[in-house]
Amino acid sequence: MNILVLCTKFAMSESDGSLSNDLVAALTQAGHRVTVICLEWSGTTRAEVKTLYGSATILNIPVDLQRAAAWPHAIQKAYKWFLASRNAISMVDAGLLEKHYDLFVGFSPASACFWLQKHLLKKFKIKKKYMILWDFFPRYHAELGLIPKGPVYWIAKYLESSAIRDFDTIGVMSQANISFFRKEFTSYRGNIEVLRLWGPQAVPPQGDSAIIRTQYGLAQNSLICIFGGQLIPGRGIELLLRLADAVRTKLPNVFFVVAGKGPLEHYLTENLENGKHPNVRYLGQLPREQYLQFLTICDIGLVFNSGTVTVPTFASKTIDYLRAGKPILGAVEANTDYSEILENEIKAGYSCVTTDIEQLIANLTALCENPKMRQEMGLNGRQYFNKYMTSPIISNQITNSSS
Repeated sequence: MNILVLCTKFAMSESDGSLSNDLVAALTQAGHRVTVICLEWSGTTRAEVKTLYGSATILNIPVDLQRAAAWPHAIQKAYKWFLASRNAISMVDAGLLEKHYDLFVGFSPASACFWLQKHLLKKFKIKKKYMILWDFFPRYHAELGLIPKGPVYWIAKYLESSAIRDFDTIGVMSQANISFFRKEFTSYRGNIEVLRLWGPQAVPPQGDSAIIRTQYGLAQNSLICIFGGQLIPGRGIELLLRLADAVRTKLPNVFFVVAGKGPLEHYLTENLENGKHPNVRYLGQLPREQYLQFLTICDIGLVFNSGTVTVPTFASKTIDYLRAGKPILGAVEANTDYSEILENEIKAGYSCVTTDIEQLIANLTALCENPKMRQEMGLNGRQYFNKYMTSPIISNQITNSSS
């Protein structure tokens, strides 16, 4: 099968993979011919064509913001969202070598690549189209205050709805997401199914606990709670600091470690200055393999969010925790089914709503006081992951759903 993948995030190194990388690697290993177009938004990469995973062709097309450099920030942002993909069309056409594709795979937000997506589907007339939907743009972003309500919101909603209608099948993260999708995009008439998040089959390499703890200045007998991932609005950084303060005396051997980067990095470092939150340690952004090795010597994985949104979420950091066999402590919004899945389906941790700080403290205390239970939950998580959430399993679901 010839597969065309369109996304806005794809690492150009096999050692620095993201979810999209893991999926393409699995598709390639299954014998499919894969072409990836990454309309790259970070502004830190260059245009290039590269072969990864043996045969996958990757076209990295950075969004060109030079023409908008002198414009006001709001107009720059609008250009990036609504017009940049149109200007990438000529570069993409010059780099594509295949004459036809059997399957088109896109990611949310689809409107980020709106014009490019429309062009590719018209040019190649691809019959089977699968969209992987992780967030409900623009509602999720508006509820976090990242985009304004009003005309901008409704233009974004119109474009997203139009782009979504191009797909035969939409894969969402959980059953709650299916219900939410039907209410949010009432004009969609295709198939909607649960497509679990995924990761590589390989277990992260076990690190030497004594060496790693010494390297990062962590006590050998401390119990480490790890928060790994992007430091962006909606990820519950504020809740983590509040919890750390609340249990500092009750659980003196517990350390909260944060690894990642993002817009809230300054907020975090500022709150850790001058000995504030002495039981919290910020490691910055770790290389992928280094982070996974650090994760293996931790005791509990943290999944927090702001709890202020109506959109049901399912944090991708869950995948690494399950792979590494770590129990999870969650605090999420009321509308998601994350807690139910974690506790009753995966049986790999405890989770509550973000507003119930007393329950959150009780859940953390229970995990800290019972190492045998932590071990059992970690084993449950790894077994569930191996059965339902590996990259080959998900790649098969996508190709079979579209056959």
